[in-house]
Amino acid sequence: MVDLLEFDGHVFKERLYGIVEQQPDAVTISLINSLANPAHEQTARQIVEKLLPGIPISISSDVLPELMEYERTITTVVNSYVEPRVRRYLNNLVKSLEAKAKYLRILRSDGGLSSIRLASRYPVSWVMSGPAGGVTGAIAVVANQTEYKNLITVDMGGTSTDVALVENGIPRIRRETKIGDHVVRAPSIDVHSVGAGGGSIAQVPAVTKALRVGPESAGSLPGPACYGKGGAEATVTDANEGPFGLDLDKAKSAVQQVADELNIGLYEATEGILKVSNENMYGAIRVVSIEQGYDPKDFSLVAFGGAGPLHANALGKLLNTWPVIVPPSPGVLCAFGEAKTLLRHEIGGAFTTASKQEDTGEVLGELARLLSEIKRIMSDDQGVAEERQMHTFQADLRYRGQAINLPVNVELDKIKSDGLPYLHRLFDAEHNKLFTYTLAMDVEIVNLRVVAEEKSVEVATKHLAQAESAGPPHSLATGAETLIFDGKEYKECSIWDRSGLLAGHVVYGPCVITEMDSNTVIHPEYRAEIDSVGNILIWEFRHQSEIPDLEADKQLDTVTVDIFENALRNARSEMDALMTRTTMSPAIREQQDEFNVIAEPKGKMLVGQFGSFIGEFLDGWKGSIEAGDIFLTNDPYSVGGAVSHHNDWLILKATFVDSKLIAWTANFGHMTDVGGHFPGSLPCAATSIFEEGIQIPVTKIASRGV
Repeated sequence: MVDLLEFDGHVFKERLYGIVEQQPDAVTISLINSLANPAHEQTARQIVEKLLPGIPISISSDVLPELMEYERTITTVVNSYVEPRVRRYLNNLVKSLEAKAKYLRILRSDGGLSSIRLASRYPVSWVMSGPAGGVTGAIAVVANQTEYKNLITVDMGGTSTDVALVENGIPRIRRETKIGDHVVRAPSIDVHSVGAGGGSIAQVPAVTKALRVGPESAGSLPGPACYGKGGAEATVTDANEGPFGLDLDKAKSAVQQVADELNIGLYEATEGILKVSNENMYGAIRVVSIEQGYDPKDFSLVAFGGAGPLHANALGKLLNTWPVIVPPSPGVLCAFGEAKTLLRHEIGGAFTTASKQEDTGEVLGELARLLSEIKRIMSDDQGVAEERQMHTFQADLRYRGQAINLPVNVELDKIKSDGLPYLHRLFDAEHNKLFTYTLAMDVEIVNLRVVAEEKSVEVATKHLAQAESAGPPHSLATGAETLIFDGKEYKECSIWDRSGLLAGHVVYGPCVITEMDSNTVIHPEYRAEIDSVGNILIWEFRHQSEIPDLEADKQLDTVTVDIFENALRNARSEMDALMTRTTMSPAIREQQDEFNVIAEPKGKMLVGQFGSFIGEFLDGWKGSIEAGDIFLTNDPYSVGGAVSHHNDWLILKATFVDSKLIAWTANFGHMTDVGGHFPGSLPCAATSIFEEGIQIPVTKIASRGV
């Protein structure tokens, strides 16, 4: 490449002296076009190294050589921000373990391992590594050892629950990670966290008088009331407290305060706390499954963490995912997962072009260059010889004009034989899975990437001895207690010692399986069996005909209403996510100039904002409304002022169940330009509404789904 303008090192030095005088802890260098040519960034780094010797320097073309200069800069700044402290910590750790540990590796956010050298240079790659260990542990114990390869992992601890999705034994990786208020582009396992842990506090706000659970937590001190360390507020752990050796009286006292505020009974409040907590976790699971185009029923739920097994059966019922799996030693599965991970690294770069046949050679050439580079890095910086490396090729793709990039794994042989239309087909399939539609538009290649990982070494797994019969001996029951489910007491429920259960043993609910680091609750009409590697598999055993029908006119209790409210809030969040991810409008994508509404059949808003317009629409619409009908308008005079100008487009859809209208959904968004007299379609001196651009009266754009 040829510089159009020579880099003036003298001027750069002069402007840098003010920063040098402040003696910064780290320096970030990010130039707008460095992804195309990093020469100026590299020269700037050399100058800074001379003026600030020993100071960590991060340049964007090294940390993230990809499109979108803002995201690239933020990612590089975060890398610089944490690098000084990370370097000191790792240096001290290496010194303290000298002669005690032969190898020291750092867990990355994407579930791989990194050498100390790379971890020090790219700390942004492991700032979210904590939740990754549990996912890799679930893969090691369940996906790699059993027939269940598609998993939804639920890691419930004291303050939060982390959920993730594993497909065919591989966790979903996201390219962006939120750290505080900043979104950085660093690969991480797609873990979604929600404030629903064992220490989550249950409360009834005076304004709403509705039960809330979390995100506030009692923490470890004072902790839940049943810990007896001064905690007085009811928590999820207090609601779960039973035959687990804690202070049951203090747990009852704390939960009774919630019951009194709701004017309901103690056990009703207890189950309400658990149900609301489960609904919060259910919403998080929908984020990593349904929002990504996956049906939870196609997956098995894996519950771990100290509190996860307590809620495992209940979450399985909500999701209808079977079996629900509780791995051995669920409280320490994260640590086990970290011990089973492998060295990993990735490199990539911008490659902006439409997926046309004539670009095939360029794409293959760039992937070959990246492959050569990552082989060298894995060998020199990670100590993994080339013959012990595995390589995966990826492309970030998008429709022309779209901001969201979808990564897809690609095969070099397929590119060689089918050309770049092969990438187009991969993208269409992924887009359709995520958003249920495709567009007849050009597909752009945005970034190319190569991921390297060391080949795994088979480790023999110890299998449990096979039980002589399905029923475990009564000697394995450490006791019997009264358990309560759906307001009904079940007396003399067995408490089974997990350490004595063998492969093939089956226990029936209601019961509890206890172990050192957790307890697994089995609900009535469910059974738990032990597999060959010690996993607990929870199944429903009643016949479908035995499931009681709920009366349609059954009076809703306070807690059920709160659960419905949480479910509607989760649905609204999904609508917002879909709008911002798929839009072609920068106003929607960058400014969040959109809103979504769910309303009852007559138009009264249930969740959302500015929902009164649906009633106005119903008053004015004289045509038929049937299942599958979709309406569009941007006419300010048609829907009670919800549309303020022609840039605001409004879509309404009727929702039917069994031929009965049960709800309305609406999507509102600001389109960037609708053909007005001026770019942006917002003429300040307009004398007529028609100068803003096209005006669309209320129009049925789909009838019966067509």
